[in-house]
Amino acid sequence: MLGLLVLGIVLAAALPGAAGAQPFDSWLDFTGNSNHGYVRVPHSAALNPTGALTFEAWVFLSAIGGEGDCRSIAGKNYLQSYWFGVCVISGEPTLRSYLKGGASRRNGGVVPTGAWTHIAVVFNGTRRLHYINGEVAGDFPETGPLTTSTDEFRIASDVQWQFTPQGDIDEVRFWNVGRSTAQIRSTINQRITTAQPGLVAVWPLNGNGNEIIGGRNGSIQGAGVFPQTFAAIFSCGFSNATTLCLQDRFAIRAFWRTSPAGNPPDGSAMTVPVTNPGSGLFWFFSANNWEIMVKAINGCGLNDRHWIFSAATTNVFYRMEVLDVRGAEQKIYFNYPGPPAPAVTDTDAFATCP
Repeated sequence: MLGLLVLGIVLAAALPGAAGAQPFDSWLDFTGNSNHGYVRVPHSAALNPTGALTFEAWVFLSAIGGEGDCRSIAGKNYLQSYWFGVCVISGEPTLRSYLKGGASRRNGGVVPTGAWTHIAVVFNGTRRLHYINGEVAGDFPETGPLTTSTDEFRIASDVQWQFTPQGDIDEVRFWNVGRSTAQIRSTINQRITTAQPGLVAVWPLNGNGNEIIGGRNGSIQGAGVFPQTFAAIFSCGFSNATTLCLQDRFAIRAFWRTSPAGNPPDGSAMTVPVTNPGSGLFWFFSANNWEIMVKAINGCGLNDRHWIFSAATTNVFYRMEVLDVRGAEQKIYFNYPGPPAPAVTDTDAFATCP
């Protein structure tokens, strides 16, 4: 128990929101709108698509304001063109988008506090779609063309709405195509570092505003913007009621949901007491009804990677977070409701050997 207590204290000090989940290196932390800190990207015609668009980002809200409070995730003058952010509606932080100026507002999908969440907004020529963690949380009829603006593109702000979120933003991606659900899910926990069809820009936000696809580099402006990373520690301690500790370094949690898409999870998966150091089990609804088996494999001698495998006996939504506490890296795996959960066989999971 002492080892578990020490682990909890270390993680709480090292990670935003105590033990959030995020799959890539580092990110930018924003302390809130009073400092007006943001990333400024100069205007580029490539950031003004008119026929189709996809915006993606990972966000972690540390706190929200009162009813009606809106914070910018990214924008290019919401009165003229597009904007993506979070507004508190009926007490819930809700994904909001504008695509054609001030009269084009749409709301859909909860972006919870205290958890890393993947958001996406898609315009495919006939529909506008809001995604939360790879699920459609808002579907609206939409016609083109999209309007444009010569203003700068901002991350965590907008030239007409300079209200910065309190929390973190990472891996911002901008496309001039309307990505499908399958395409969004295929790269939701994968790095993109090379050119892809329709990909305009990727800002990894690894401590700066540099862009890695088209050279559309940004610069940090204002105050209250800080680089953040996971802090490496030697051991994840011991498994407890909701967290598996495998191979003495992989802290694994899972969360399940039966409510509609775009809502936060209903609850935490519970661990099954076992003593195997390399694998473990989770249950959702009953202790004698196991849902997920997961194991961590040291594949360093084969492909210089640690592997993550899992199998499940469920068809409900779940997210599984795997944190390599020694390598200071984390990945998130999603299962989407409907068909039986597919197996995870990720032999490229963690390039953190030895």
